[in-house]
Amino acid sequence: MKKYYILLLLLFSVAPNYAQQGTETLIVDKAWLNESEEWSDYSYSGKIVFSVNSKNEEGSLRIGNYDFLYDFCEGKAKFSNKATYSTADFSHPRKLAAQSDKQGVLNSTYEGTLIFQSDNDYYSVIAIVTLLEKGGNLIGLKMHIKDSSTKEYAFSLKPNS
Repeated sequence: MKKYYILLLLLFSVAPNYAQQGTETLIVDKAWLNESEEWSDYSYSGKIVFSVNSKNEEGSLRIGNYDFLYDFCEGKAKFSNKATYSTADFSHPRKLAAQSDKQGVLNSTYEGTLIFQSDNDYYSVIAIVTLLEKGGNLIGLKMHIKDSSTKEYAFSLKPNS
């Protein structure tokens, strides 16, 4: 009986760790666009969704919203199926910098590949993404295409509940 008690105790202590290793889905609460050094409110049809999987590399994420992704890539990808613009993966991130501000917000900047892929359609672009975290929670995100300084996007995020 003692062995079963120890086994149950071990199971309940390990299970919460595995439950926390899933995918976190975040919805954009507010969006801004920086064009020509001037920030303005920006809205997209539908919800912009960011998913972070703790099993993937640090800084990796999945982005979902056709209008935002089409605008972000300036429609340069010529897909046979336009639905390919619906999701993209920010993959192979390389951390460029990390610093905390006075409010305790950790700003981690990554350079990686934003990949669109569906069947025969494929397009990729190098992007710079800055994740803003406070208390272990992702609260904001900024991103732009590496070689293009014309547009930068910023988002405040809230958990999908």
